[in-house]
Amino acid sequence: MDTYLDKLAPWEQRRAYYSNIKPGNNIMEVKEALKKQTQKMITAQITPTGSIISSQERKGDVIQDIEYDIKSIGKGMHGLKAAFEWGISDVVWLIEKDTEDLKEIIRAVCGASNKQVNMLRDKAEDAYASRKMDKALVHFTELEPHTVKDFSVCISLGIIYLFHKIDKEKALEFFEKAVKCAGSHFAYYASYALLYKALIKRDFGLIEEAEECTSEAIKLSPDFAEAMYQNAQYNALLNRPEKAVPLLKKIIKRDIVYCLKINSERDFEEIRPGITELYEEIRNEKNGEVEEKLEGEKKNVVLLNNAVNGIQKLGYEVPKDSSVELFQKGEKSEIDKMLENNSIFDAHIADILLTLLSKKLKRKKELLKRKGNEININIDSEIQELSAGMVGKKKSGFVSFLLYFICGQIVAFPFGKYIGMPIGICITEGILFFICLYVSVILPQSKWKEINDKQNEKEKLLRVMKKI
Repeated sequence: MDTYLDKLAPWEQRRAYYSNIKPGNNIMEVKEALKKQTQKMITAQITPTGSIISSQERKGDVIQDIEYDIKSIGKGMHGLKAAFEWGISDVVWLIEKDTEDLKEIIRAVCGASNKQVNMLRDKAEDAYASRKMDKALVHFTELEPHTVKDFSVCISLGIIYLFHKIDKEKALEFFEKAVKCAGSHFAYYASYALLYKALIKRDFGLIEEAEECTSEAIKLSPDFAEAMYQNAQYNALLNRPEKAVPLLKKIIKRDIVYCLKINSERDFEEIRPGITELYEEIRNEKNGEVEEKLEGEKKNVVLLNNAVNGIQKLGYEVPKDSSVELFQKGEKSEIDKMLENNSIFDAHIADILLTLLSKKLKRKKELLKRKGNEININIDSEIQELSAGMVGKKKSGFVSFLLYFICGQIVAFPFGKYIGMPIGICITEGILFFICLYVSVILPQSKWKEINDKQNEKEKLLRVMKKI
């Protein structure tokens, strides 16, 4: 096995797609540049992949849809995950030092401020950010005795010695100090330093020791994806697929882009058959998950469409959501077609689309419920309005009819007598009979029918709404 004692190893050199990434005083610009270059990294790694990872028609979508955002990049190595490369260590560490978490830790570790020490720290950090690594080395070296518990100074010195001075023995010394200073209290940064310690051990040909360092890093920070990836690499070099493959499965679930990184990594050649089986397993599991989700969403679409149709049948307008067109009868949705491509990234992007669809359907359901509640309130108002004049009135109206008819004789009989007997009496009595019948029976019955119709409408609406 080749060793790299006084020169950078191939895996420590900056890849072409990160060639323009350099430290800088404007951290946001550095993050933006790194974000842009990660897309180039994905492009470079996805081009040669086989169909099990991504179908040809999906490769362009992968580049567009899978991208690291500023928030994740701002978390440094932990947030970059598969986008991290050793060659951009100085840039990533600059981003790490800009996080509030690390600033708080440094304030806590260093205790009471010392003006001279603070000025020296500012000079060191400014020189580092300005890429004046010789000056940074001088200032950090002066600073280090005054900040014996500050692991960040040790990591800065380790990175300068490793990547800019190519003095790996000295770099190892500072990374070991950083591990001791950080300890279990600052587990992530201890793990961070352990990964560099492991890297140098590998450069010296000490793969077993490198594996032990990364194994310790995982114990300290179990959710640190890059620690798991590095450990899998060393176990692959030691031909231990039983240890490497389960770790690779874990990290691929955390970041799908690790599929690309693993695929292009020569360190995994000895265990490539196991990795191929792993890819098939991940693809099949993902396809199964997406198919199950898809069926669930199709049922949701049917329920929502039925609810929309039910409300429309009641005579109310409801705007249709275009997202349900994904599942029109007799047509294969884009998601169905992706699943037919039978690749990891097709299934992954299908899952992203389903998540978006699920949010749209949830929003549609909320709007539909709101519309249903609005209609329900309006129906209640109409029922109350119709019922207002019907208080105390029975549906039969027979007693009211008799009362009106008897009272009406006071006017009808004299008026009929005045017109002339018997025709006048017949006419006035007939008119009175019709008026009493209309007022006491026909009109109330019509009102009661309207009320009943509205109540039936309300019940139908509630039945429709219950289904969503």
